[in-house]
Amino acid sequence: MTDRRVARHTAFRNAGYRLTLALALVLPLHAAGARFLAVFALLAGVLLFFSALRRPRGVPVLVYHSVSPDAGWLPWSQNTSVRPETLRCHLQTLRDLGWTVIPTMDLIRARLNGSRLPSRCVVLHFDDGYLDNFLFAAPILRAFNAPATFFASTDFIASGDTPRNGAENAEAEAWAGYMNRAELRALDSDPLFDVEAHGTNHARIPVSDRVVTRAGSDWKKHAPLYWAIQDGDKSGWYVNETPPPSLEPGAAIPENDSALAGRWWKDGRAETDDAFLRRVAHMVQDAHEELTAVLGRAPEILAWPFDRCCPLSIHAARKAGFIAVTGGRGDNLITEDPTILSRIHLNDHAFGQGPIWLESLSLRAKLNTAGGHVIWHVLTAFANLCRHRRFTQSRYEIFR
Repeated sequence: MTDRRVARHTAFRNAGYRLTLALALVLPLHAAGARFLAVFALLAGVLLFFSALRRPRGVPVLVYHSVSPDAGWLPWSQNTSVRPETLRCHLQTLRDLGWTVIPTMDLIRARLNGSRLPSRCVVLHFDDGYLDNFLFAAPILRAFNAPATFFASTDFIASGDTPRNGAENAEAEAWAGYMNRAELRALDSDPLFDVEAHGTNHARIPVSDRVVTRAGSDWKKHAPLYWAIQDGDKSGWYVNETPPPSLEPGAAIPENDSALAGRWWKDGRAETDDAFLRRVAHMVQDAHEELTAVLGRAPEILAWPFDRCCPLSIHAARKAGFIAVTGGRGDNLITEDPTILSRIHLNDHAFGQGPIWLESLSLRAKLNTAGGHVIWHVLTAFANLCRHRRFTQSRYEIFR
């Protein structure tokens, strides 16, 4: 749910409270009729409050990234990686609650045709094309007969033409990195799965000359800024121990955005809309053609890196041949553009710490919020607060 909708629901709630309070204060409660009016006002306020906490049911699109017992090779793993047992817990929760997992294209076609979908259906996405998706996520999904879409950035497709089985190796290095062509083709040939596009370089670019921070010894967390100027294969970026000059300790980190959404800041000014459209059109066309060569079929969906896009980049994606994109900020309702998917990003340790059933509780809260029960947003917000406090404390302890 977007912040704008939360604000609207809060405004309705406050309006109900104010109406109730105002009537209770101005009415002479010694009269029976007045007491009735006061009670009526109270009930009206309560109904207004709860009606504001309901909205039409959408179709949640749940987004995962890395699924690994140990994703320490990723600098941003605490926000993007889940343990295999967490994914298994989520899928069991969906089954227990009666949710039907449907393919992404089923959702798109139903919205395009105005067809009715099951009352409780959900879509699963896995971004970035990590090898652990092939080794850990896919077998769990098969065990639950759950369809899913995997999105790969073409610059990160690893070399090699043989599927790997690193899950049998206890060393984390065995499942670090990205899928190769054979693994992507194997997933795409499975009736449960499909592989779609996630752009080319997954880069971020400067959008102003304002410095937001400085690079430190953990330069890899800023690697997407380097990807923007690094040509060719990027699948082994994480094994490099020497930072590029632009990310050496102390280097300025400018305000930045996704390369497919922001206007590149160069020579003291941002690129024009025309220059932006030419650059993005070239990138999405490359993604379409390169993934077609890998899969032997044309991809149909483009998941924007960082889920960031703009009207011009959406236009470029449609022109390149994609029939649908992500990046929406809605709920996948029938009243919304059927070719733009809104997604809910999931992470692990939802409450910061605790038993696995808390992961199920967090998912229930997000599903109920997406299903129209906005009151569950309170639990989601509490979980986010707990999680933020845990990881903030962890960072503090590192420097003690």
